Amino acid sequence: MFNETDKSLPTMVDDEIDLLEYITEILNNKYKIMLVSMVLASSTFILTFFMPERFESVVSLALVESENLGGVAPDNRRAPEMMTLLEHDFITTTVYENFHDRVIAKMRSRVFTEHFLVKNSLLPVIFYKNWDAKNKTWLNNFEPNMTLAARIFRRNICAIEHVKENNLLTVRVSYLNPKIAADLANQFVKDFNEFMRSKAIEEADNKIKFLEQELQKTKILEMRKSFYRLMEAQLVKKMLASNKLEYSLEVLDPATPSIERASPAKKRITALVFIASVIICVFVLIGRIIFRKIARAIKDYQKQQRSMENSKLAR
Repeated sequence: MFNETDKSLPTMVDDEIDLLEYITEILNNKYKIMLVSMVLASSTFILTFFMPERFESVVSLALVESENLGGVAPDNRRAPEMMTLLEHDFITTTVYENFHDRVIAKMRSRVFTEHFLVKNSLLPVIFYKNWDAKNKTWLNNFEPNMTLAARIFRRNICAIEHVKENNLLTVRVSYLNPKIAADLANQFVKDFNEFMRSKAIEEADNKIKFLEQELQKTKILEMRKSFYRLMEAQLVKKMLASNKLEYSLEVLDPATPSIERASPAKKRITALVFIASVIICVFVLIGRIIFRKIARAIKDYQKQQRSMENSKLAR
């Protein structure tokens, strides 16, 4: 049950929100709001001159469709029942439904990123603040960490964007030097095609080596025929992979050195800081009014409590 004290408790829930009071407070302080916002925006604009300039280069790509390199589908053979399970697995290469997602995942993988960084000696580029370019040594006995370097490269330097509707890709490389950014973008695509091609050739070589070993173990004519067909299919796969430079990615538009910087966007940052400052100032003024109302409600409540206690004592 509620007592009389609870019934007399002042509350702001029942108070109507007076928008006119808020608007009046904002208009009375409009010059202060503008002054504070302009000071913060001007300070931000000055600070942008001390930020390092970064340039962005972009490569436009298309994902190369997967195909069954070598071999013939079992249904098209004269005697499909002769194809063993092993032959089926070797010849009819599986084309995954998420093939394109798998290719992109490999592009973004730590394995390829570290391979790319090591192959192109990019640790000084990643940790440029700790590198003495003149003496070609690390400063203060700095020891670069490959895992950290791969993370920095993926987050701050190289970004991969995929449009699933048309399977087009863009590789964006951002760096302090426009020529280095363009070279890195083009080299990234070239090295990834080489990386995927070498994996396919390595897989074919391993299968051929395995088949040659098994061929020596069997005298059954049909099995030997099957092994020869398998070896032929893997040789075709290896040959096509070896002569296909754009193995996984087709370059539609190579990267060129950017003329204009990508960041910092001085005007955009300044405008955003100005707008944010105005909004924050408005919320501060509204919050101050609400705080005053809460403080007044607390004082009124305390007065009512004291008056009720006095009335009880008087009785």
